[in-house]
Amino acid sequence: MSEQLTNCHDCGAKPGEVHQSGCDVEHCSVCGGQWIQCGHGKHDSRFARWTGLWPGSAEAAALGVDLNTFYAQGYHQVFFVKPKKA
Repeated sequence: MSEQLTNCHDCGAKPGEVHQSGCDVEHCSVCGGQWIQCGHGKHDSRFARWTGLWPGSAEAAALGVDLNTFYAQGYHQVFFVKPKKA
């Protein structure tokens, strides 16, 4: 993978920064879905920071699947959900 890190195309967050409120790219740390659609109140925006790469692209490449398969198979729920403390 040789993608260049970019700012978030929706809210402009730089790699490592928290998305701006209402960003349609931010993933929910509770369910792994698009946060703007689910609206979970316990969401941790610091966990869901912008990485500089499209969400799931690096993970899909590491798994050897395309991005559509990554989401269809529910891998986003594994990679984007913050583990609960014991």
